[in-house]
Amino acid sequence: MLTYLGYFSTSFTIAIVMWPILSVVLTLPILAGLYHRHHRMKLLSAGAAYLTVLYVLGLITFTLYPMPDDPESFCAANAGQFAPQLDPLRFISDIQNGGLSGILQLVMNVVLFMPLGFVLTRWLRWRWWAVLIGGFAVSLFIESSQLSGFWGLYPCAYRQFDVNDLMTNTLGAMAGLAVAVLFGKWVPLAHMPERSEYNEHPGAVHRLVTFIIDMVFVALVYVPLTLLVTFLFYWAAEPLQNGDFMLFGGHLTVGVGWLNFLAPIGASLAFLIFEFLIPLGHKGRTLGGMYTHMTIETKPRKGIARAVFYILRTLIMGAMVVMFIIGFGHNAHIMHYTFYGFVILFLFAVFAHRMPWDFVP
Repeated sequence: MLTYLGYFSTSFTIAIVMWPILSVVLTLPILAGLYHRHHRMKLLSAGAAYLTVLYVLGLITFTLYPMPDDPESFCAANAGQFAPQLDPLRFISDIQNGGLSGILQLVMNVVLFMPLGFVLTRWLRWRWWAVLIGGFAVSLFIESSQLSGFWGLYPCAYRQFDVNDLMTNTLGAMAGLAVAVLFGKWVPLAHMPERSEYNEHPGAVHRLVTFIIDMVFVALVYVPLTLLVTFLFYWAAEPLQNGDFMLFGGHLTVGVGWLNFLAPIGASLAFLIFEFLIPLGHKGRTLGGMYTHMTIETKPRKGIARAVFYILRTLIMGAMVVMFIIGFGHNAHIMHYTFYGFVILFLFAVFAHRMPWDFVP
């Protein structure tokens, strides 16, 4: 057994390390979707979303990904040992011969798919027949992937296709459905809010998810523009021996240092559009806020008070975003300090239930 596990050492270590990190990243779109649907979310719901992603990634990670590190030696040493098991009654002899170990293996296969059935029923609101088909399909995909060496990516089967796993996994999904139905009688699903409602007092996580969505829009603007200007410069300019470049037939000679300012300038302009102009004209709703149904204006302000609010927020957040971009490309220390600044702002929102600029009267 230890010899067999030794074939998986490197890939298993990578899977363990990347599993929780990728789960955090992939949870963000789910949180955005939950805010879009419910406009608000409790910490328990955010934790449940993360655990769901953690479970799904774990299901994939520990049933498919950990492949033997040395394909040639593994396939040579285990040739013919992973022939498919197609006898649906094989579990009876496994229990008779394996005793408690055989029973535990069946039970664990059921338990492994119970969260899947729960999620499909509780949160995706699938009907029982859809959960049945979904549980069977996921199990069939996993078993077939193991049989085919992950569809040819690996030169041989590295785990066994077992029809009993199909049966117990599907049973587990249905057991998860039953748990979800019983849980729903204890904790009913929340009512769906009106689409016109906007959260005027968003929590720290709501603000974070919305800000990340906005920063995706900022990046989609400034990154292509930066690359385009850089490409056009090198396409139009003629290089000189001293490292400078000549433009307009020799009428202008420039270096390349100015290219370092393209990304910060582009990001600043994009930030002003998405975090200043758009919310200013839409009652505090950025594009991300429109999707997650929140506004950055926690109370009505007019005149000088509203101007101070937007100027203060734009200066603080804008400066931090630009400094992060500068640090990302040239100075890791600046990037780290800026990241700490974002963490401080997040913790401030957690404990104060508002941002510093929300104190503007």
